[in-house]
Amino acid sequence: MMPFPPPPEPLNAAGEPRRLGFELELAGIDTDALCNTVQTTFGGDVEGEGPFLRHVRGTELGDFTVEIDTALLKDRTYLGVLQRLGIETDEAGWRAPLEDLLARLAGTVVPHEVSSGPIALTHAHEMERLRAALQAAQARGTRSALRFAFGLHLNPEVPALTADSLTRHLRAFLLLRDALRVDGNIDLTRRLSPFIRDFPEDYVRRVVAPVYQPDLAGLARDYARDNATRNRSLDLLPVLAHAAADALPTAVREDPLLKPRPTFHYRLPNCAIDEPDWTLGEAWRGWVAVERLAADREALDSLAEAYLAHSRAALPGPDEDWAARTRLLLA
Repeated sequence: MMPFPPPPEPLNAAGEPRRLGFELELAGIDTDALCNTVQTTFGGDVEGEGPFLRHVRGTELGDFTVEIDTALLKDRTYLGVLQRLGIETDEAGWRAPLEDLLARLAGTVVPHEVSSGPIALTHAHEMERLRAALQAAQARGTRSALRFAFGLHLNPEVPALTADSLTRHLRAFLLLRDALRVDGNIDLTRRLSPFIRDFPEDYVRRVVAPVYQPDLAGLARDYARDNATRNRSLDLLPVLAHAAADALPTAVREDPLLKPRPTFHYRLPNCAIDEPDWTLGEAWRGWVAVERLAADREALDSLAEAYLAHSRAALPGPDEDWAARTRLLLA
């Protein structure tokens, strides 16, 4: 099993152990079975009814959320649409079979998602037990169908809420993103989908330059100007909304899907839950490589200068030459 190595900065700004949240997108298992798998693995109590949104609370790793990843169903927005069409939705016994049908139909194209709360890094490896249980329950992952673009999202708590720390981590990710995409064998469907779009190259070169040293407000303004979307392979909007909300545009700040929190939102990895050799630790090791580079200022500046001197491939997708130059940093 791929281990969960510690990051170079294991404590948060308060001097407490950092925590890590997980979001796994998958198919092949309905909400009931997913809740049962979480409960069987970690204990806890299932709360909520219906096929779209449930919680498993009080497990040995904290609380979990199980949902179908579309607001139209979770928020029951579809009921208003039916009512406007003159379809009565309040008749006894009518809603449950409709929601079961919608859940089955949605599950063929929209992922189910299992999300953990923040887990202490010292216990994050326990999530491999859930990964193995979901695999045994025949969960389907990223490459099990061409229409799937499922991802594993990691939400590591930031070591510091400072402009210097956030900028170094963003810079390190931008320098390693090609190697992470190549080594992670990021699925073509995911790369073509809107969910993990690459950063604009003009923005990358501005941030990578060692002379780029903004304050928190400047970092937030610059980021939102070129990346006013959650659909980046590293999404900084949650932590920027937590640390510098006033610097973000109103439309970004008031996005109902934006959840301010002191974490990075690392969205790049596949969720290959049905592949026997795939582990959560594999994706975590890729992120730790980013943190290690961010912590080594001399190596970070040296690699940044090399990137700025490099002629990047014009084709879409990862730059294979740059990936080859930086792959050793992932070891």
